[in-house]
Amino acid sequence: MKVSKRSSRDLDEIAPNRFVMSNPHIASVLKSEGVITGRLFELTSWRREGLLARLRERGFIVRTLADRVEALPAPPPPQPIGGIGWRPLATTNEQFGHFDLRQLRWHPLAPTLRDGMPGVVLCDGWVVRRRKGRGLASFYLVHKERSGGIGLRPLDETEALLQGYAQALAFDPRPLLVTPHPAPDGDAEGTLLLPMLELPRPYREALELGATRTTDGWLVGRRNWPLVQALFRRLGIVLTVDA
Repeated sequence: MKVSKRSSRDLDEIAPNRFVMSNPHIASVLKSEGVITGRLFELTSWRREGLLARLRERGFIVRTLADRVEALPAPPPPQPIGGIGWRPLATTNEQFGHFDLRQLRWHPLAPTLRDGMPGVVLCDGWVVRRRKGRGLASFYLVHKERSGGIGLRPLDETEALLQGYAQALAFDPRPLLVTPHPAPDGDAEGTLLLPMLELPRPYREALELGATRTTDGWLVGRRNWPLVQALFRRLGIVLTVDA
């Protein structure tokens, strides 16, 4: 008998071959394919694809890591970057940063003075982040107005960063270098270190399932390397290990 479809997921992969079970009825199908501990299921069988197909055929809702990556929003067409302009600061504690197309993170902009008034130089088409004091950041696409001034079109953080990555790939499509890194606890497989990047929230949340954020960047175990490669391919970036 098929299980009725629901909006919640019955089985959700949170690490390679490690799942959370939200539906207790699924346990009877899983018990011969791995280890069940409470609501966690560790797949040990080699019949992964066959198991997932059987579960879905019976009506269970399953989400794998590959499903998560496939559902991530893709970058939009890149906005062209045009001429520069100057925008006065609204307050003395207003701060701007633009998305650096080489470093793939926010770069603070130093104010300049014009006729004694502080402001920032912005390029038409730039993606920028603005803060007022210690408040939350807001995000914008810079555009030149007909009057010659500099306007800001609001974006949410994910839209802003996806546009930033689209522009970065159009500007410099070279692969992103990842460096080997000593593994903790004597792990013979070793780890890889991705440089510290500013990622859109959905990508950041997905990456946290397969990597650990440190002050130097993201540490990725070899076991999780295929997931991380697929995630960055969805973003349009090819990862390559620096020999």
